[in-house]
Amino acid sequence: MPTYPTSGYMCAELCLDGHVITGDTENEPEKTSKFCGECGAETIRACPKCGAPLRGDHVYMGTITWMAPSNYCYGCGAAFPWTIAKIAAAKEHAAEIEDLDETERKQLQETIDDLAAGGARTELAASRFKRLMKKAGVAAGRGFYQVVVDVASDAAKKALMG
Repeated sequence: MPTYPTSGYMCAELCLDGHVITGDTENEPEKTSKFCGECGAETIRACPKCGAPLRGDHVYMGTITWMAPSNYCYGCGAAFPWTIAKIAAAKEHAAEIEDLDETERKQLQETIDDLAAGGARTELAASRFKRLMKKAGVAAGRGFYQVVVDVASDAAKKALMG
């Protein structure tokens, strides 16, 4: 029989690409693995920078909420490996959009950091992102938009959708 705390987070295991292996390593040890079955990347259970356990499923008064991977560590604020990879991929894609000039491509790359962080510059970044994407047109592609949304903070997602 699984044992759950009254409230709190279970320890999760994810691969370096951000695929969830399990949201509860303690009660689901049979799901753990050294490598991801989806992409083959190595798995981790703690922040590579500070060692804080990865937050998994959330338990509150006997109710379990399944986890979604965080982009940043709650212990030290460092970006997780999957976040770093997504940001790099989005910036690389932005650098290749032909319908933007060099200054606009650089601006677009800078907005990606601001959208991912979700700080004071979120609204500005969302506005700038939408303007540049409109100019880039269909050539930028839905795939690029989805990569940016995947790495965006919750506040940035709301700003982008509004």
